[in-house]
Amino acid sequence: MLGAVASAALLVGGSLLIGQALLAVCGRQEWTLLAGPVGLAAALAVGGAVAGLGGRGPAVAISLGVLLVVALVVVRTSVAAATFDPYALGAVAIAVLAASIPFVAAGHVGILGVGLVNDDMASHLLLADWIDERFRPEPVLVDQGYPLGPHALVAGLATTLGTSSINVFAGLTLAIPALTALVAYSALEGLRRWSRALAAGLVALPYLAAAYLAQEAFKEPIMALFVLAFALLLAKARDWRDAVPLGVLAAGTTYVYSFPGLAWLGGVALAWGAIEFWRRRRAVKPGSATYGSIRPTSRQLAIGVGVALGILALLALPELGRLADFVDFRALHPGQANEGGLGNLPGQLSPLEALGIWPTSEFRLSAAASSLPAVLFYAGGVFALVALALGLPGWIRKHGAAIPAALIATVVLYLLARALGTVYTSAKALAIAAPLTVLVTLGGLLLSDRRPLRLLAVAFGLAAAFCSFLILRQAPVAPDDHAAELARIRPLVAGEKLLFLGRDDFVLYELRGSKPFTHVRNFYDPYFVEPNFELTGVGSKFDFDSVTASTLARFPFVLTTRAGYESGPPPGYEAVERTDSYVLWKRGRSPLGREPAETGPEPGRLAACPDKRPKRASSFAAPPVLAGADAWSQTTIESGESATVELDLPPGIWDLSLQYDATRPVSLADDAERLDSTLPGNLDYRGTAPFWAAGRIEVAGGAPVRITATVEDPPLAGRLLGAHSVAHLGSLAATSAAPAGTGCHGYVDWFER
Repeated sequence: MLGAVASAALLVGGSLLIGQALLAVCGRQEWTLLAGPVGLAAALAVGGAVAGLGGRGPAVAISLGVLLVVALVVVRTSVAAATFDPYALGAVAIAVLAASIPFVAAGHVGILGVGLVNDDMASHLLLADWIDERFRPEPVLVDQGYPLGPHALVAGLATTLGTSSINVFAGLTLAIPALTALVAYSALEGLRRWSRALAAGLVALPYLAAAYLAQEAFKEPIMALFVLAFALLLAKARDWRDAVPLGVLAAGTTYVYSFPGLAWLGGVALAWGAIEFWRRRRAVKPGSATYGSIRPTSRQLAIGVGVALGILALLALPELGRLADFVDFRALHPGQANEGGLGNLPGQLSPLEALGIWPTSEFRLSAAASSLPAVLFYAGGVFALVALALGLPGWIRKHGAAIPAALIATVVLYLLARALGTVYTSAKALAIAAPLTVLVTLGGLLLSDRRPLRLLAVAFGLAAAFCSFLILRQAPVAPDDHAAELARIRPLVAGEKLLFLGRDDFVLYELRGSKPFTHVRNFYDPYFVEPNFELTGVGSKFDFDSVTASTLARFPFVLTTRAGYESGPPPGYEAVERTDSYVLWKRGRSPLGREPAETGPEPGRLAACPDKRPKRASSFAAPPVLAGADAWSQTTIESGESATVELDLPPGIWDLSLQYDATRPVSLADDAERLDSTLPGNLDYRGTAPFWAAGRIEVAGGAPVRITATVEDPPLAGRLLGAHSVAHLGSLAATSAAPAGTGCHGYVDWFER
């Protein structure tokens, strides 16, 4: 946790310092909470530019360090002493504590959103570590022009703090709500400070922002922060110097969201400009003495636009080639995105979710698909919409049109994404709009002189906070057991091709620097080999027979689980590394000639030898005993619950193998206390996955063996928050622990003709 907290503190403090220095150079000597987004944008642009020019983590760290030192000098010499506002710090504390709920509930810091939600972090971690290590092969997203600003920033901070990219990304996840809370606190000027702090904390993590945080999707929250700050700074602009921070925000946007991000800032500028022009024309009658004063303002705006575009062009210059490459990115093309199964959304999100009230921990579910009555979702959405409509006039009267202009821009862009884009892009547009809607709703209602509207704000705030809490307390945090084991294996396969006979969306990151091919295409696998299509149910099979011998011959290394219920290796394969969960095999001779005895997902078959006696054959000491997933008393267990299954095992020693996924460890025991094993939490993949070694049991004979599986409770903090641990149980198999036979009899594994 220390690495995440240190990263968050450095990001927040450094962003405020750098942003304040930039504003001071532009003539603003007073401290402002709007400095944070400007500083973050500058850090993203500098880090992204250095990484784009080939700089590694240390180079990024040095460049950011120089930027911080220069900023410190500027602030000390040019900025007046700040007046400390403890309530602003309170807003930050509320946002950070809320953002920390997933880690507190899980009892550890890790990758958010894995397995059961979303695995985008597989690519983000890979990119951040690639910037630092420059291993080969480089991630495919690099050539596609994917923006690398956040990844460069993470690589630089990881080098500076001597911590992992996982911790720094967690710190970034905490820092974004903190900076958003500060900006919202600044925007809510006029409120009593305690209500201002509470409202700002909620603006930092409304429902959809919390939903994106729960899957560690940082780009949309950063974009929402930049849009909010851009609108507020735009409204305060008085001369060309005020356009400089706007240009910096635009440059930072390109390093986070590439060129599509500029549509949001450009949309805000256009909407605000149109509103201001209309307002001025209504306020000043044609022919009056002040009518001509509009023209100089227009000229100043034109100069300001030129300055902002110049700053954008200068800072984004190293990114121009990547911007051009990103034009072909498939997420931007509906046909390619839909064909490739992009994203993990089953359908369009309801736009009501962006209003802040959606009472479920699964934001992807439609109201009709939820276990709760649909009327609750629509009633909450209508309530939030009414609150927004009532708050909007009050906001405009007190604070002007800047934030409403930003809201208009985000709504228009959502409608365009809904009509012309994909489910993926329209959901992102809603996530960017969410903090704006909640800011206008709360700010407009709380600033009202009418008591009923203020009470409405309290009711809205409580409902919105509860909905965000539902998301945050159930956000899955990756267990690190399998990742730690694969970290041991990684140096052994650096620069090599290997066949990974498992299922793990993070395998490219965990074995970075190698080329792990899979036979069942995972969400992020660019390296894929065809499975052995002569077998039925091959998508459910994860052992040596899952591919043909000619495919095996292409790989010097094969990585399998340690489960007993799987086909063994061909002759000449040596186990060069064993961990609790995995075995790394190195090929010593060609596997050509090997043929599987089985015809389906099982590891072998009885009486499976061909008519002509084969040259060589391998068989299990006894036929395995398999209980399918439906044999369990229940397949889903939560928070200390247990499920049972019976296996009719002959006398002998048996190795158990289990298919499962779980947020917490799962223990296995039998009634006679012969078995006591614990499997680690496993969120590698939610769905058909390999068997895992699940302990050994000695059976003397008699009654069937009754196995009980129990999922561990969440830690105390998680239980107090109402979080649940969840495990999904699949098939349980028992395989004889006796040595494999070499003849063509019994339950045959494989043979050579």
